Amino acid sequence: MASLAISNPKGKGKEKAATLSPEERRVAAMRAVNAASQELSVLVQSGWKPSSDTAPTKRSSANSAAASVSKHLALLREVSPGELDIERAAGSVLGKLVTLEMFDAALPALQQMHPRLCALLGTDAPSNSPDNLHLLSIPRPQAPADPILLTLVTTFLLHALTTISHLVSTPASKISPASFSYALGSCPTILEWSPLLSTLPASHADMIFTRAYSSLIKAAGVLQTTIKSYRHAFSLRDYAISCLAHTGPGKIQPQSFWDQCIKSAALYVKASEENNEATQSVLDAFGRLVTRMQAREDAESFMSGKGFISFCECWTSFANRAGDMISLDRIAMLMGTRPEASQSSAPKLEPANDFLLQCARLSATLAQTTTLLGSDAGQIDSDTFGKRIRETTGALQAHGSAPLLAPAEGGEEVLRLSNKLQRAMERARRSAIKFIDNETMLPHRPDVLTLLEVLCEMLQESLRVKPTADSITAVLDTIFALARTKLNVQDPRTHAAPYDLLKRATTFLEIDIGDAAADKPSYARCISGAFHNLAGSLYQAGKHGAAIRYLHDGCLLGRKALDMRVGPNDDDPKTADGWKQLEGQLWRRWELLGVCYSKIGDRKLAFEAFLDCIKSFPYSSIDFVRQTHQSSLGVVFEASPATIQLAAIVDRVTYLGACELLLSTENVSLRSLGLGIHVTGVLLERQIQSLDKSRWKESTRTVVQALLLAALEVYGPEEMPVRRARTLLRCLEYSYHAGPEEAVRLPSPLEVGSEVECILSRKNLGHDSDLSCFCAQYRASAHLWLALHAHRRADRDQSAIVADHVGKACQLLDAELAPNSVPSPKVVKKTVPKQTVPASRPANSRRVPAAKKTAPSRVPVTPPSKKVPRASLTAKSAPRQTGPFDDFDRFVDLLQLASRVLGLLSQVLLKVHLLDITRRLCERSSKSSLDGYVNSSVELALEYIKLGKIKPATVLFNRTLSTVSEGEVADEVRVMYYLGFAELLALSDDAVRSSELYSQAQVIAQRMGEESKSMSTLERVHCRVGRLEKAATACNVFALIQYCREDSATSLESLLQSLRLWNRAVDALSRLSPSAPKPVEQDNPFEMSAMRNALPNGEVEHADQEPPPKIFPRRPSMGRLEWCVSEGLLATLFALCEAYSTRGSVREAEYFAQQAFDLASSLNAPAMAARALARKGELQLHQRLLSEAHGAFMQAADLLQKLPGKDTANIQRLCGDYNQLNSQDKDAQQLYEEATRMLGELDQTLGVLEIIPRRLSEPALETVLPELLATVLRQHIWLLRDNGNAYAALLQRFSALPAATRTKAQENGLRAKLTLHEVYGRFRSDMFLSSLTESTIALPMGMSTDKAPALSPFTYDILRTLEQAEQLFWLDFTLFSRRGDVSRVRDAVVSLALIRALQTSLGKSGNQDPVLIAGLLDVSTAITLSREMLEVIQHKFPAPTLDDDLRWPLASRSGSPLPCPPTKVSPRFDSSFGSELDVSDEIDSDESSLRDYWESIRTKYQSQAPDISTLSASQMAGIPRNWTVDDKSTLFVTRQYGGDVKAAPLVFCVPLKGRREDEEDEHLTFEDALREFSDIVKLSDEGTRGAVNIKDDSEARAQWWKERTALDTRMRELLENIEFCWLGAFKTILSPRANLTATTIADLRFQFDKVFHRGLRLQDKKVKPKAPGSHKRLPSESQIPRNVALDDVLLECFSTLSPKCRDEELEDLVFFILDLYQFHGVPVAIAEVDIDQVVVDLRGVLEEHHARLSGRRRGAGPVSVKVEEDEHTFLILDKNLQGLPWESIPILRGRSVSRIPSVDFLLDRVQLAGWMTHGAGSSAVVDRAVVDARKGYCILNPSGDLLRTEGRFKGWVDGMEKVGWQSVVGHPPSEQQFLDALRKQDLVVYFGHGGGEQYLRSHKIRNLPRCAATMLWGCSSGSLREMGDFDRVGTPYNYMLAGCPTLVANIWDVTDRDIDVFSQSVFDKIGLSEDGVRSRTNERRTSIVAAVAQSRSSCKLKYLTGAAPVVYGIPFYL
Repeated sequence: MASLAISNPKGKGKEKAATLSPEERRVAAMRAVNAASQELSVLVQSGWKPSSDTAPTKRSSANSAAASVSKHLALLREVSPGELDIERAAGSVLGKLVTLEMFDAALPALQQMHPRLCALLGTDAPSNSPDNLHLLSIPRPQAPADPILLTLVTTFLLHALTTISHLVSTPASKISPASFSYALGSCPTILEWSPLLSTLPASHADMIFTRAYSSLIKAAGVLQTTIKSYRHAFSLRDYAISCLAHTGPGKIQPQSFWDQCIKSAALYVKASEENNEATQSVLDAFGRLVTRMQAREDAESFMSGKGFISFCECWTSFANRAGDMISLDRIAMLMGTRPEASQSSAPKLEPANDFLLQCARLSATLAQTTTLLGSDAGQIDSDTFGKRIRETTGALQAHGSAPLLAPAEGGEEVLRLSNKLQRAMERARRSAIKFIDNETMLPHRPDVLTLLEVLCEMLQESLRVKPTADSITAVLDTIFALARTKLNVQDPRTHAAPYDLLKRATTFLEIDIGDAAADKPSYARCISGAFHNLAGSLYQAGKHGAAIRYLHDGCLLGRKALDMRVGPNDDDPKTADGWKQLEGQLWRRWELLGVCYSKIGDRKLAFEAFLDCIKSFPYSSIDFVRQTHQSSLGVVFEASPATIQLAAIVDRVTYLGACELLLSTENVSLRSLGLGIHVTGVLLERQIQSLDKSRWKESTRTVVQALLLAALEVYGPEEMPVRRARTLLRCLEYSYHAGPEEAVRLPSPLEVGSEVECILSRKNLGHDSDLSCFCAQYRASAHLWLALHAHRRADRDQSAIVADHVGKACQLLDAELAPNSVPSPKVVKKTVPKQTVPASRPANSRRVPAAKKTAPSRVPVTPPSKKVPRASLTAKSAPRQTGPFDDFDRFVDLLQLASRVLGLLSQVLLKVHLLDITRRLCERSSKSSLDGYVNSSVELALEYIKLGKIKPATVLFNRTLSTVSEGEVADEVRVMYYLGFAELLALSDDAVRSSELYSQAQVIAQRMGEESKSMSTLERVHCRVGRLEKAATACNVFALIQYCREDSATSLESLLQSLRLWNRAVDALSRLSPSAPKPVEQDNPFEMSAMRNALPNGEVEHADQEPPPKIFPRRPSMGRLEWCVSEGLLATLFALCEAYSTRGSVREAEYFAQQAFDLASSLNAPAMAARALARKGELQLHQRLLSEAHGAFMQAADLLQKLPGKDTANIQRLCGDYNQLNSQDKDAQQLYEEATRMLGELDQTLGVLEIIPRRLSEPALETVLPELLATVLRQHIWLLRDNGNAYAALLQRFSALPAATRTKAQENGLRAKLTLHEVYGRFRSDMFLSSLTESTIALPMGMSTDKAPALSPFTYDILRTLEQAEQLFWLDFTLFSRRGDVSRVRDAVVSLALIRALQTSLGKSGNQDPVLIAGLLDVSTAITLSREMLEVIQHKFPAPTLDDDLRWPLASRSGSPLPCPPTKVSPRFDSSFGSELDVSDEIDSDESSLRDYWESIRTKYQSQAPDISTLSASQMAGIPRNWTVDDKSTLFVTRQYGGDVKAAPLVFCVPLKGRREDEEDEHLTFEDALREFSDIVKLSDEGTRGAVNIKDDSEARAQWWKERTALDTRMRELLENIEFCWLGAFKTILSPRANLTATTIADLRFQFDKVFHRGLRLQDKKVKPKAPGSHKRLPSESQIPRNVALDDVLLECFSTLSPKCRDEELEDLVFFILDLYQFHGVPVAIAEVDIDQVVVDLRGVLEEHHARLSGRRRGAGPVSVKVEEDEHTFLILDKNLQGLPWESIPILRGRSVSRIPSVDFLLDRVQLAGWMTHGAGSSAVVDRAVVDARKGYCILNPSGDLLRTEGRFKGWVDGMEKVGWQSVVGHPPSEQQFLDALRKQDLVVYFGHGGGEQYLRSHKIRNLPRCAATMLWGCSSGSLREMGDFDRVGTPYNYMLAGCPTLVANIWDVTDRDIDVFSQSVFDKIGLSEDGVRSRTNERRTSIVAAVAQSRSSCKLKYLTGAAPVVYGIPFYL
C-alpha cells in the first residue's frame, strides 16, 4: 500500500492512481465513503443541524463529507454497477443527510440512487421531472422483492418523501404544492408498498409510516400558514393520516388517531374559501379512511370509543352539510342507529357512556333526517322518504327528551353532547320547517309535520325542565311554523288550530327564564308578528271575520311588547330592526283590524280600532311635530307613505264617526287621544278637511263646527298664529258653504277676516315662524272668501264689496309673484263704489314679460315658439320661484271659484286679472301645476273671446299647446283645452280646424273612464257631472261649428242637447243637497210629460217644446263645480235665446230668456239677471211691446247699478233703440254716445292690464266687444243719417272694427241702407224723380218702344248709387240669409226688391227682374218657418233607439255632422216611449215613401243658397196651370201663373200714400186699417164672450145683435176701403185670368193708345182742326215716340177692371200710364191733361171690351182663349198683412182662395200630393190633395160646454161613423188619440174651443210625418199672432210644418151658431155627409177652398163671421 502513499505531490500521485487496479479503486472508494459516513454520523450524534449552526467548521465538515460521499459513490457505481451493497451504503449516507436536514445534499443523492433501485427491482424508472417529484415513486416489482432490497426501497421512499416535503414547504421552492399533492395521490408512492411491508419486521413499517406522517404533517402546516394552500395542505394531511392507518396494532391510540382526523378536516374547512369543495374532499377522505380502518386487525378498537363517536359526529356534520345521504347511511350503520345495522357493528361503550352513545346516535339520525329534508324533490323516493321520516319520529319518541336535552348531571362531555344533540335537533327542526314551507313537497308534508310536532313537544318538555333563551326561541319558531302550515285559508276548519298554537305560545311568556339572554319583550313581539302574519293571509283570502281574533290578539300583544321594553336598549342591529318594525307597523295592524271589522259590518269596533291605529302611530320616529312647525298641512301628511296612510285613516275614522255612526262630536274628535297639541292640531285640521267631501250631509255640519272650534282652542293666537289663521280660513269656507244659519257657533266672516289680517301682520309668529311664507296666501284667501261671503249674503253693494276684496287679494298675489318687477295695477274706482280695476301706466311703459321657468322633470322640454314669446312651463330658463303655497290645488280652486263668481257679477276686468294671476301662479309655482295652468289659460282665453279679443285668446291657446300636447296633463284638462280652442276657431269662421280640434277632444274623452261603484257618492256625482260638463261643452262647440257652416238646424239641435246635459248635471248635483219642495210650475208652452222627464235620453224636443223650466234654488253649498255647471247652463240658455231669436222663434227666445233670468236670480247674479232682462226686453222691443220692454230695461239697469261693462253699455244701447222707436232722437243719441263711451273706457282699462305682452312691432289688439260696438254705431249712425256728415267720424270708426263676419255684415247693411237713403234724398231734390216714390211701379216695365229713352246724367248717377246699394245688400243677404236675424234678412230682400223696382222705373231693367223680385218677396214671407222646417224634419221619424246625450255629436273633417251609431233600447222601455207616434203595432204602408219625401224636402232646404241666379229662376213649372200665386209683401203685389215658366210675373209696387190727389177724406193708411181691424175684432171677441150672459134678456139680445150687425158692416166697409184705397185699379192683379187672344189685346191696346193720345193733344186747345192731309203734329204730339205701346201683360191685367168701377180707380190707371209716357220721353203736363175726360174715355173702352166679352159668350167671335176650370188663387201674405181677411175683399170674395207661407211650401204640398197620388218620386203635377172621404175623424164638443154645436152635428157624426169615421164626442180626446187621428186619417174635423191646443201640444203636431187635412172650427184657430219684427206664429204654421195639405180655420173669434151654419154649408157643398160619401162619383166636385168661399154668405154676419174662416194649403176634393 505504500505505493498508494502520496510522496510526490506534483505528479507522482496521478501516476500512481493510474496504475491502481479496479478492485483497488473500489476499496479506496469504499474507505472514503465509510470515512465520510463516519464523519456524518458524528455530526448526527452531536445533534447538529444546519438551521441551528453556530460553528462554521461543522457546516464545512458536513458539506465536505457529503461531497466526498457523492464522489466516491459515483466511483463505486462506475466500478461495480448494480451492486446492492453500494446502494445500501448510499442509503445509509442518505439517511444521515436527511437526519441532518441537509436536504440540498440529499436531493442529488436521491437522484443518483433512484434509477439504480429501479434497476435492482427490475422495473422501469419513472421519467425524470424538473421538480424531482419522480423521486417519490418507485414502481412495485412483479416478483416478490428481496427483504434487504425491500427495506432499502421503502427507506429510500421515506427519505424522498421527507426531502421533497421539506423542499416543497420552502418559500424558494420550485416544487408547487399542487404537483406534490397530485404526485402523492397518483404515483406508486410509499403507500403503494404497504402490502409488501408485511414481510419485513413490524417495527420497520411502523417507522416508515410514522416518519412519513410526521414529515407530511410538518409540511402541511407550513403550506397552510405561509403559502395559504389549504386544499393541498389537507391532501398532505390526508396522506399522512393514511400512513398512520397503515401502522401496526398498538402503534397509535384510536382516540389520538380520530382526533387527528377531525383536526385535519377542521383545519381545512375552516381555512378553505370553497366550503362545498372542502366538505366533499373531507367526506371522500373520511370514507377512504374508515374503509382502511375497518380492514385493520384491531378495527374493533378503532371503530368504538369516544374518539370514533366524535369522528362520526364530525363526519355526520360534513355529510349533513353536503347532503350526502350515502355517507349518512354509512355513519348510521356504523353507529348502529339503522334497523338493518347489526349489533356487532355498533360502537361499544361502557355503561356509563351510554348517554353519549344515545346522543350520538340520535344526533346522527337527526343529521340524516336533516339531509333528507334538504334534498331536492326530484331526488326523493316517496316511500323511502316517508319511511325514514317516520323512523326518525319513532327514534325521537323512543328516547326521553329530558335526559338528553337537559341532563341532570354529567361533565363537560355530557353537556357537549347534549348541546350537540340540541344543535342537531335545531338543524332538523329548521330543515323540517323549511321543508314544509316548500310548496313542491306537499305530498310528504304530513309525515314532516308529525316529526316537527314531536320535535316541538321535546323542546317544550325540555323548556319546562330547563328554560333557556335558545329553547324558547326554538319552541316559538316551531309553533309559528306549525301554525303557519296548519292554516288553510280556504278551509274554515283549519282556522282555529293555528290560533290555539299561538295562544299556547303566549303562555311561555309567563315562564321564569333565568337565562340572561332571554328577551321576553322580543318574544312577545315575535308572537304578535305571528298573529299578524296569519291574519294577513286570512285577510288576503277574504276571510275577514276569521282574521279578526288573530289581529286583535296580535295588536294587544304588540302593544304589550312595547310596554315591556323599558330601560336602555342595547339590542343588536337585527333585534333593533325588529323593534323598529313593530313600532312602525303596529298602527298598520290596528288599521287592518279596523278594516276587517268594516268588512264584516261592525263599524263601531272598526271605529275603535282605527282610533287605536291613530294613537299607535309612530309620530316621534318620523319627527312629525317638527314637520308641523315647518310645513303646510298638505306637506305634513304627504311627507312619507306612512303619513299619507295616516291621513287616509283619519279621513276614514272621521267619516265613520260623523256620517255612519253619527257619534257625538266629542267622540268623533281626535282631541281625546291626548297626543299633544301640535299633533292634535293637525289631526283636527285633517278631520275638518276630510269632511269636505261630505259637507253636503246634514250630519257633518255640527261635527265640522265642533272640530273647527276645537282646532281654534288648540291653536292659540300667540303661539301658533299661522295655523290659527289656516283654521280661520276653514271657518270662512265652512260658513260660506253651509250658510250663516248653520255656522252660528263660529265667529262671523267679518270677525274672522279681521282676526286673520291681525294675527298674520305680527312680526312674532311664535312656533309658526317657519310658516311665515304662507301669510300672503292666507291673507289673499281671506279676502277672496270675504268676497264670496258678500256675494252669498246678496248685499245691496255686493258688487262693490266683492270688487274691493278681490282687488286686495290680487294686490297681495301680484306682490308675491313679482315683488321686484313692475308694480301690480292699482285699484281705481269707477261708477260703482270700490270697483277695482288696474290703473293705467304711462304710454311709453311696456310690461316686461314674465321670466321663463325651467320645466319640471315630468314635462318634456319644448323650445318656445319664435313668433310669440312664451312664459310657459316648457321654457328653459329658471325664474325666481314664488313662495310655497299651502294646498296649492285647493288655492287654485278658490281662485277659480272667485273668478266664476266675478263672471256672474260681470266684473270682467277683475276676472281677467284674477285668471291671469292664477295662470301665472300655476306657471311659476314650484308644484308645477300643469292642469291648473292649462285650465286657467283656457278660462282666460275664453274670457277674451267673450270680450271679442280673438288675438290674445289665440296667443294663449298657442302658448299652451305644447304643454297640452307633450306635458303630463290630465285627459279632462286636455279635452277642455281642445274644446276651448275649437270654440275660438269656430268663432273665427274656421270650421275645418275647429272640427279637427273637436275630434281630438272627442278621442281623448272616449278613453276616459266612467264612475265606478268603488267611488264615494261625492266622487261618483263629481265624475258624472264632469262627464256631463264635457259633453255639454262639446255640444256647444259643435253648435258653433255648425253655425259657422250655416247649418242652423243642427246647431240648434246641439244646443238643445247641451241644455239637457247641463240640466242633468244640475240634477246630479242636487243629490248632494236636500230636495226642496218643487213650486207649482207656471203654464208654459213647453210642458213635458212625466215619462219624458223620467227617461235619461229621449227624443230631442223641438224648439216649441223645450224641457220644462228648470228650478234651480239656491243651494247650501256652491263649490267651483256647481258654479261651473251653473255658468255653463246660463251660457247655454243665453245661446238658445240668441239662436231662437235669430231664427225668428220669439216665443222660444223669450222662454229661454226668462229661464236665464230665473237661474241668474237663484244664483244671486244680478248682472246675469240684468242681461236676461235686457235680452227679454230686446225681444219685446222687436215685438213693439214698448212699455214692457222699457220696464225690463229699467229693471235691468237697477240690477246693474251702473256697473261699467258690457251689460250696462248694452242697456244704454237698448234704451237708445227704445227712444228711437218713440221718436226721442236726442235722448237716443245721448244713450248711444254713452254706450260708445263705456265701451271705449272698458277697452282702455282692459288694455292697461297688459295681460298678454306684445312686441313693439305687433299691431294693437282688437277693440273690446266689437260686435256690440258695431251694433251701437250702426244704430247711432242711422239715427244721424239726415244730419249731413255728422256721422262721418262714427262711420270711419265703424269701418276700423275687426273684419269679423258679423261685424262686416252689419257694416254692409248699414252702408246699403245709407246709400238707399241717399237715393231717396236725391229723388226729393229732383222735380221729375220726386214723384217716383209716390207712383206705382210695374214690372215688367209696362210699356215698350223701339227707341230707348235718353237718360240724364243725374239719372245715371242715381242708378250707379242704387247699384252700389244693391251690391251691399246682396253682401249682407248672402252672408246671413241662412243664419242672420229674420228682420235683417227681410229688410235686405225687400230693399233689394225695391232697388230693382226703382232701377226698372229709371230705365235699367232686366228680363228676369220680375222673377227675381217675386223670388225675393217670397223669401221674405216665411223666413222663420223655412228654418224651422229643417228642425222638425229631424224629428218626424224618431229612431227606435234611445240616443244618449252623453255621446258627443260626430263631425267630419270639414265639420259637417255625421250620424251617430244607434244605441240599443233598454228592455224596460217600451217602444212607445222611444217615439210618441208609435201608438199601435201597425206600420204605415207609406212610411217609407214619407221618409223619402221628407228627406227630399230636407235636402232641398239645406241646399238652398238664395242668390241672384237661384232667385231669378221661376218655380212655376211645378204649379198647376189653374193656380195663381199672389204675393202681398209690404207694398209689393206680385202675381205668378202656375204651369208657365215663360210668363213673367207681374209686379206692382203700390204706394199707400200720395198716389191720389184730393183724397184727404178717403185716405186710409196702413196703421189706420190695422187699428180699425183690431178694434172690430176686439169688440167682436168681447161680444162673443159676453153672449152667454144675455140668453134670457131679449132687450139685451137685440142690442147685442145690433152691435154685431154694426161690426159686420164696419168689417165689410173696411175691406172695401182696403181694396179701394190701397189697390185701386191695381186690384186687377188679383182678378181671374182673362186669357185674351192676341187680336183682342191688340184691339184693346189701340183703344188705350187712342184715348191717351187724344188726352195728350188736348193740351193745346188753341190749335184749330185741319184737314187730314195738311195735318201737322202738335208740339206735344210730336214728342210721342213711335211704337210706344203698353205691354200685353198690363193690358190683360187692366182689361179685367170693371167698367162700373169708381172714377178714382180709373184715375189710378190714367196716372200710371201717364207716368209711363213721361218716362219714355213724352213730356206730360199733368195740370193740362183733362183727367176727367180721359177717365170717361177709358170707362167707355172698358165697357166696350166687356160687352165684347159678353158677346162672345152669346155666340160672338172669339175674344179670349179657354179659361182654366176651377181656377184657384194662393195668397202669400207678408207678416204685416196676414191678420187681414184678404179673401173677403170684393175682388176675391167668393173665389177659391187659400193661403200659403211661401212658394216653397206650395211646391212641397204639390210634391207630397203627387207622391201620395202617383207614388214616391213622381214628378207629376197635381192640382189637389188626396183625401179619402171614408177615412175621417171628428172631435165634437170636447170641452162639454158647446151643447148646441153638439146637438147640431151629433147626427152628422153618427152618420159619418157608419161610413168609416171615428169620433170623440162630449169629452176631451187624449193627446195620443188626437195625434193618431192626424197621422192615420185623411180628414180631421174639430168642433171645439180654439184650435185644440189644450189637447195637443204644438211640437207634437210639427213632428208628425204625415198630417190629415184638418178643419178647426174653433175661435181664432187660424189666427197668427203678431210678433212685431218677427214672423207671426200660430197653430196654422204647426200644421204646415206637419205636412198638412189643407187647413180650414178661423182667424178671429166667432159665435158657435153662425160658424155652425158656415161649416154645415161647407159640408154640403163638398158632399161631406153620409149620403154624399156613399154616392160619391167621379164627377168633378167642389173643392174645399171653393166651398169655404161660397159659404161666406150663408152666415148671418157675412163678414164678421163669414170672413173669419180661411184656408191654408192646397185644395182637396172628396
